[in-house]
Amino acid sequence: MNLPCTPIISADGHLNETATLIERLPKRYRPFLMPKAMLREDGKVDVDFLGNKLVLPRQKVLPQEGELTADELMCEFRTDPTGGNDLQTRLQYLARDGVCAEVIFPNLCLALGSTPDPEMNFTIAAAYNGWIHDIVSTMPERFVGVGIVPVDDLERAVAEVERCAKLGLRSVMLPCSFPWRPYDRPEYERLWSAIADLGLVLNFHTFTGNLYMGADFVALDAVTPEDFGRRVAAMGQLDYRYERLSTSVIGMAAGMGPIVHLTGSGVLERHPTLRFVVTEAEGGWLAWVLQSMDAMQDRRRLSLEPLRERASDYFRRQGAITITDDAVALHNLNFTGAECILWGSDYPHDEGTYPQSVRVFEAIRQHTTPEQAEAILAGNAARFYGFDLAKLAGGAAALTKSFETAPCQAESRSQPGYRPPVNFRCTSQVP
Repeated sequence: MNLPCTPIISADGHLNETATLIERLPKRYRPFLMPKAMLREDGKVDVDFLGNKLVLPRQKVLPQEGELTADELMCEFRTDPTGGNDLQTRLQYLARDGVCAEVIFPNLCLALGSTPDPEMNFTIAAAYNGWIHDIVSTMPERFVGVGIVPVDDLERAVAEVERCAKLGLRSVMLPCSFPWRPYDRPEYERLWSAIADLGLVLNFHTFTGNLYMGADFVALDAVTPEDFGRRVAAMGQLDYRYERLSTSVIGMAAGMGPIVHLTGSGVLERHPTLRFVVTEAEGGWLAWVLQSMDAMQDRRRLSLEPLRERASDYFRRQGAITITDDAVALHNLNFTGAECILWGSDYPHDEGTYPQSVRVFEAIRQHTTPEQAEAILAGNAARFYGFDLAKLAGGAAALTKSFETAPCQAESRSQPGYRPPVNFRCTSQVP
């Protein structure tokens, strides 16, 4: 396999929240980042983390189960017990996949947007933000860590944004969906101002509470507690959420929400320097969203908030999405443009392209112009997140030459002090 000799930047990667983070938390919050898993009689797996109760199908998670392919063994940190925390080890894995730089998001802590405890949310977020800064600051030319900002309390949210900026983080993420207070509400104005004024990239990563709360494509801010209670009582209430196809598909489609909210409510017009990315949502739907915003803005101009420009132009100027392996998004580039598309492998998740991302690079190049391919695979991520492409010259091909000839090896599981990675997807590995 020929590795790229030009820079490839993945705008979507993850790492496990390991003991080094858990130890930073007050003792009462530590169990929330140590998932509990139990195999049920029907073969499914009960998982409890961050106060969320999920039911997952029986998953192939450990090599000794004998059912994993060679590629599957490389995913979910199954061969990297550092959980992606050791950047030198991580970089060797990435380079063998053709990637030479990456934007890193959390794993378990994605779900902070789903918990109703503001004190826990902000406490864990603050600890995580300091922790991820300490990790990526050792290799800032290769890695950008994204800070977490809960939105339960907007004054505290602004304070955490300011703290992230002082730490040197380049991006902060909010829950992709927050149905209790949708993002078109005026209460967010100070938060948008703080993010824009500090020059941070605003991120909306999917699977950050939009499905864990069971609130798909809804706004709950006008529902009274009494009406909500009556609805739940009438329909019957489950004490858990279960994994199903819609969990992933509707979860990605939820990426439409921030685009429409920020555009239609005039946030992007009032804050022309605010830049945002919807991450891990693919993008086949983007052309339809841009077309529909323009159509409705024109046809319903008598009843909607007036905008000085076409609705889609605000997104093209200030917004972006990430794709992983999306032929429909590539097909629609003549409508959407390529400057708003970033590529991300979703490393190390099973649903991502690792360790076969080179195949995707080739597909992107086959369906785009050289200029479009360079923008999608590196240029746009460099522009949004501040990567210096000159420092990434030679791409993964040059990077691998700098490594020792020994195969990539993480620390041995038998070494003293080793603790299995915290990853609810790998339920059998939970401490």
